[in-house]
Amino acid sequence: MAGVFDISVDKLDMSKIRICGQTGHAGDAHSSREERTKTDLLQCVRKNTLIAFVQQCRMHNIDALHACSLQLTILLMSKCTDRKQLCANFMSFVADTQQIVEIDEGATTAIDGTESHALQSTSDWVTLFNYIEVANLSERLRKALLENPRVDVFVKATRHIFAPNADIEAFVRPMLCTLLMYIPAANMLERVLLAQGPQHRDIEVMCLRGVNSYVDQCQHMSNESTIEAISLLIQAVRVHPSFQTDIAGVVDETFDEKRTRGDSVKRTFSLRRRVQETQGAALLHRAMLFDEWKHEMKFSVNISLNTQRLLYFMCAQVAPLDASAMTAFFDQQMLAKTFAVNLERIDADAVCAVIHTLRVYQYNIKDLKEFRIQCLVGFNAATRAKLTLPVVLQLYVACWQHQSIREHCWRSIIPVYNFAIISRCEEFRSKYEYEQLSVFHTLLHCHTGPRTAFDSTA
Repeated sequence: MAGVFDISVDKLDMSKIRICGQTGHAGDAHSSREERTKTDLLQCVRKNTLIAFVQQCRMHNIDALHACSLQLTILLMSKCTDRKQLCANFMSFVADTQQIVEIDEGATTAIDGTESHALQSTSDWVTLFNYIEVANLSERLRKALLENPRVDVFVKATRHIFAPNADIEAFVRPMLCTLLMYIPAANMLERVLLAQGPQHRDIEVMCLRGVNSYVDQCQHMSNESTIEAISLLIQAVRVHPSFQTDIAGVVDETFDEKRTRGDSVKRTFSLRRRVQETQGAALLHRAMLFDEWKHEMKFSVNISLNTQRLLYFMCAQVAPLDASAMTAFFDQQMLAKTFAVNLERIDADAVCAVIHTLRVYQYNIKDLKEFRIQCLVGFNAATRAKLTLPVVLQLYVACWQHQSIREHCWRSIIPVYNFAIISRCEEFRSKYEYEQLSVFHTLLHCHTGPRTAFDSTA
């Protein structure tokens, strides 16, 4: 027996031992690569879902960065026929903490066409529902959920799926996910429950039976009961704070990609542009205009460049701005000094830099909808469908700039400026007044409010 363990080290093939050792490390590296590949794939799927969500918000005329954008999208894509009433109920519930969003009639019926929305996949909605949590229910809301007949039917129909002692909180997200238009309710319920953690082995059959039982028992109920149930469910959930961060990252990345792609596109030769470029080289460069103005203003070192541009933008406006309305935001002496300087020529680049900071729409421009309908007919259908509210607001501001820089400002946002746009904008300016004060309130909100990522043209 001792001979079995009598090994001669000199006879061992050390090269094979090294190969086996390296193979073990290679196996670990392969496993690590698989994990990285899986992580990258999940991130790619989530990114595509968030991009689709942003497109869906644009179709409904909702700012994707709004704190309640996910809840409003769920309501606008629900099976309830009176979606406008649903949104109104929810907005009245969050009116004390969130900014009111006006939902027009067209947004409530946009879901009725199966090919008119971006969120058609069950997997997209499963990803979005991962951001939804059940809030700390108040006693009033808990009692209302327990007493609602439609919620009670759902709880009884799906009780066999959950633990015997499950509270009403466990049924909120599952019931809410079954109310989406064009999304199979049983499949959606199964996917949402599986995303929470391991479930029963026959979860698919249990979800199918529960949903069928729920639908059969609710056929006699009125539409008012549906509105009440969905309103209670949407009030009982909240969106995880990481959702807005992820949406902002997607919007930022999309904007950067589009900007890079737009800069890299080779423009066709234009004799007019060539003459302007060659003649402009012999004149004072426009970028020096803003620098000369800064030198004349002699700003203090503690005044940021963005604030200086904003003051320059005030001076460059065609319609005189009421300085008294700005005293709440700027020093009165600074305003007097700013408006005392006359601009012989306007630096278009400085004005465009200020316009591009409009990344949030506060719903304070009354005529913005009319502007979008009348003045953007010169764009093709694909471009119009991709326009976001902040970009429409930028075009609105560009429309009211001085005639000498108007085209430059417009093309800096979207490089399309044709006769149809020019004529419609002239007609719009003759009918409506420039809501200048509301624009400046939005600008100041973008400069002084909490930083949110900008939305891209789409």
